[in-house]
Amino acid sequence: MAKNLRKKGKDWCRAELMVVRLCSGKMRVKQIGLLIGRTDAAIRTKAREAGINLRLCGQFHQSVKYPDADVALARELHSEGLALSVIAEKLELPAGMVKQYVYLERRVQV
Repeated sequence: MAKNLRKKGKDWCRAELMVVRLCSGKMRVKQIGLLIGRTDAAIRTKAREAGINLRLCGQFHQSVKYPDADVALARELHSEGLALSVIAEKLELPAGMVKQYVYLERRVQV
């Protein structure tokens, strides 16, 4: 006798898949699940099936210490001729980090 191969849970609609696609890389899986009423496992499974990358990137990555706006402002102030120590003091960032961002030793993902 053939088994019923029906999956558990409700079917996915196109709007839910669009939300996952739009929020991927910007929101955590748990937040996406709360938004559309699905479990973390369901979101991950459907994303894998659809070829959607859920890794956080850019300013949304969990390891980001300083916002992209601060980095851009530091570069702009340096191009106007301000000293690195002054920029670091104004933005309340370590001087070494300002140097790395200004001289592009450390880049931000755009």
